[in-house]
Amino acid sequence: LRATALVSIEPRSAPAVLDRLRGLKGVEVVHTTSGRFDLMIQIAADTTEELDKTLDQIGEARGVRSSESLIHLATKLDRTFSAKA
Repeated sequence: LRATALVSIEPRSAPAVLDRLRGLKGVEVVHTTSGRFDLMIQIAADTTEELDKTLDQIGEARGVRSSESLIHLATKLDRTFSAKA
């Protein structure tokens, strides 16, 4: 299972929030963004329960003002690739 969490954080709380996110097993990628949300977090989980727990842990982190989650369903286009060494 994969999901994206869009997160708004309190001013100057980015270092503490990022430290918390680094400690969460399911968090794969964190991007800063412009607009209504401050962070876009890519999450992977083996079960819906695990995904739900990770989303709860993100929402409960000190400095997180609000969050919205998007569960990935079907992939219609994927142009990502791994660079070969």
